[in-house]
Amino acid sequence: MRLLIAGVAADCGRVIARARSGRRLSGLLAVYLILTALMTWRLVSVQVVSAAEYRGLAERQSQRELDLPARRGRLYDRTGEPLAMSLAASTVYANPRLLHAATAVGEPVGASPGGAAPADGDHTISVAGVAAKLAPVLGKDPGKLARLLQRDQGFVYLGRQLPRRVGDQVAALKLPGIGVLEEPTRVYPAGRLAAQVVGFAGIDNQGLSGLESQYDRLLAGRPGQLRLERAPGGVTINTAPREVLPATAGADLVLTIDRQIQYVAEQALAAGVKRSDALGGSAVVLDARSGEILALASYPGYSPDNIGRAEPYARRNRAVTDIFEPGSVNKVITIAAALEEGLARPETTFTVPWEYQVGRETFHDSERHKTRDYTLGDIMEQSSNVGTIQIAERLGPQRLRGYAARFGLGARTGLGFPGESPGILPEVKNWSASSLPTIAIGQGVAATLLQVAGAMEVVASGGEWVEPSLVRGRLGPDGRVEPLTQPDRRRVVSQRTARMLSEMLVRVVEGEHGTGELAAVPGYRVGGKTGTAQKPSLTRRGYEPGAFIGSFVGFAPVENPAFVVAVMLDEPSPHYGGLTAAPVFSEIMRFALVNHGVPPSRPAPGPAPAPAPSAASLDPGREGH
Repeated sequence: MRLLIAGVAADCGRVIARARSGRRLSGLLAVYLILTALMTWRLVSVQVVSAAEYRGLAERQSQRELDLPARRGRLYDRTGEPLAMSLAASTVYANPRLLHAATAVGEPVGASPGGAAPADGDHTISVAGVAAKLAPVLGKDPGKLARLLQRDQGFVYLGRQLPRRVGDQVAALKLPGIGVLEEPTRVYPAGRLAAQVVGFAGIDNQGLSGLESQYDRLLAGRPGQLRLERAPGGVTINTAPREVLPATAGADLVLTIDRQIQYVAEQALAAGVKRSDALGGSAVVLDARSGEILALASYPGYSPDNIGRAEPYARRNRAVTDIFEPGSVNKVITIAAALEEGLARPETTFTVPWEYQVGRETFHDSERHKTRDYTLGDIMEQSSNVGTIQIAERLGPQRLRGYAARFGLGARTGLGFPGESPGILPEVKNWSASSLPTIAIGQGVAATLLQVAGAMEVVASGGEWVEPSLVRGRLGPDGRVEPLTQPDRRRVVSQRTARMLSEMLVRVVEGEHGTGELAAVPGYRVGGKTGTAQKPSLTRRGYEPGAFIGSFVGFAPVENPAFVVAVMLDEPSPHYGGLTAAPVFSEIMRFALVNHGVPPSRPAPGPAPAPAPSAASLDPGREGH
């Protein structure tokens, strides 16, 4: 019995042992399967689900991409003289991590890439030592350089767009962790000339103002890229293959600006501002046939090399961005509308008193006179406010505003220049009882000087408004200029109306009672109009006491107009445009006519017009520009 019991017990033990062993194997198998599943999931996650992420991480750790800046396009004047261009400059940078590694190894200052000590036996490298050697070359404080070199970064700028000689001097030092890159820098060969028009580009070659900003997408080009392989410490592996995507240079643009006319306009404007003790001034010169802008000047100006210190007033292209009430220049539009509508002819007579009441407002002419019969031509010649208001009453609000809009007031010119103002031309529904008379004589409405010049060009061009332009086109690879756009044109008044207006505007300059005699140009018939208007107050309703804008806008020669010139002076003394702006107009117009060889209208009564100065004598660089 005992033996039987013992046998049964042994059998049970073996069964239990086998069961335990099976459970152990099952557990191990389960653990194995779980681990296999986890590893499979991780493998799929790394190699499939997140493959792109890990590939990018590996590339970031082992590769470095450097942007290769594109050459920014040049800006030329219409004769091919450069106004803005890019030159190669040196940018100095540091890899502080590589410098720290060299410091730990005790590499000598000036060591060659192979690690050999320099012949002169310089001392062991240190951050302070590197900063001390770089400071006099870069013209910077050693302490500030040392702080930059102590950063835990792989790339730090120490100096950008420096002269090439500075980059060569830094490279000759052979300092660990210090490198030199070639980077373009923007330069302006003409200096202050047309600075507000050209604008400027920042240190990253991005246009920030003027044409540099307006055409930035064309000028900037497309940057290239250089891909390098590097070791974990950040050291570039020179033997590794390099991938280069070349940069695409920006487009070169040819402007409508004539450098010589621009220079004379700036000089004449500066002299006029100083002579009349004005705050500043602007001038515009247009090609009377094409609407191309030959000069766009504002004084005071600024130098692109010192843009940081220039006042906002000096940086603005005020002939395009700033508005003023045109005053009597607007009478040209009022009289043109009456002629075109058949409401009056040059010989039509108006009975004109010295003062005239409209509603609650009383208007008067600039000088007291007895009630007289004035023809339409007399009203233009003597710039009669009362006579112009009587003409406007025949027109009515709708027609007066309609013609003002057709002449280009109240809307941007289409130039697209940054900050260009549309001016102010209220809708008729917002007019008050005094709006008709005030707008007729150029108050209660505001325009830029370019808009005023464009309105006069309607007369000079035979009745068409032409969209002004500043860019002739893109310079193609064959040297030809490819136009970017075609300017818009629209008929405003008939050629007959334009001819009648032209003859009346000649009387403003040549007539016995004309207000613009100082705008005359010997040998040429000049037509134009003076303007004198109060400046609206910026702090209260109404006008600023004693503050005026003086202007003159005209064209020549009247029989075949070549140029339109507009001049505006801000708070001149005396304030009359015929006394302050007209002489500036005369000087600019005379140079433009003679320089372009425009035949005189008739033999000059005095000495023949002097020949235009040579290009060398007008070189802005020779005059401190």
